Amino acid sequence: MTRASPPAAAATPGDARPEPASPVPSASLPAGEDTRSRIVNAALQTLRANGIAGISARTIARHGGFNQALIFYHFGSLDGLLVAVARRESERRSELYAPALREVASLPELVAVARRLHDEEFAAGTVAALTQMLAGAVGSDELARGIWDALKPWTDLVGEAIERLLGTTPYGGALPAGDLTTVVAALFLGIELFTGLNPDAAGGTLFTTMESVATLVDALLRTPPP
Repeated sequence: MTRASPPAAAATPGDARPEPASPVPSASLPAGEDTRSRIVNAALQTLRANGIAGISARTIARHGGFNQALIFYHFGSLDGLLVAVARRESERRSELYAPALREVASLPELVAVARRLHDEEFAAGTVAALTQMLAGAVGSDELARGIWDALKPWTDLVGEAIERLLGTTPYGGALPAGDLTTVVAALFLGIELFTGLNPDAAGGTLFTTMESVATLVDALLRTPPP
């Protein structure tokens, strides 16, 4: 999907692709973070309502009640706006769950935080928006790189928790914390994608099983190697 604003002024029928818009004079453009926040909120609402296949500058502007040219003025492209959505959501998630992650003292406690995150984010609809952006990133290098960078505040917190947990075991210097962080992040994102396909799985026994497995792995990690 091409999301950059093309130079032509003619509108294309339908909402499946971003449409060019006549430039808005700078004097009439609302300035500041309030405008950017309003646009990001509208993009998030559009992702929840329309999915990545139905997102465009026009549909976002319709949700937010503003001129679609503001998207390109403030974010450069539709992909740039989606990256801003991912970054804000990652920062929000990190701020919300940082205290719990910093108190994690075992792998089962880490899974418990993941369960809480999943349940709360799923109920709020942000899981659906994240999975839609991940789907869109498959066809856009800009979006893929942007989402990867945007997730860094969250993955850094998870990495700190894993490094701290490994440091209390005999395997602290033997297991690469960076790789384990990637595995945990990939596992969580995979769960979100799967429950997007099968919402009933969100209320199943998946996290209960993961907590049991985490208990076994935690015990093994704390056992000195032969």
